[in-house]
Amino acid sequence: MRYYCPNCWKDYWNEDFEVCPECGYNIKAHNDKDYVDKLLNALNHRAGEVRHWVIMILVQRKEKQAIPYLEKLTKESRDPSLVKAAEEAIVKINTSK
Repeated sequence: MRYYCPNCWKDYWNEDFEVCPECGYNIKAHNDKDYVDKLLNALNHRAGEVRHWVIMILVQRKEKQAIPYLEKLTKESRDPSLVKAAEEAIVKINTSK
């Protein structure tokens, strides 16, 4: 089985850690976080397609708490498609009822 650290996204094969040996992140505590917090954390994933999927889910859920994270992404990302997706997501979330 393949495991990932939800903080640094380092992958490990057949090793289930409570604390990431790479960055020291408490993986066990992460498992207790709620779904939205996990989505917000995944905005830092190294794979752009994962970040795009997360943005889509945040929009569908109309998660207003995601707006500051999306705004940060628009300022810090070098991926123009990701910046555009984040900008559009902010508008959609802000205009949702």
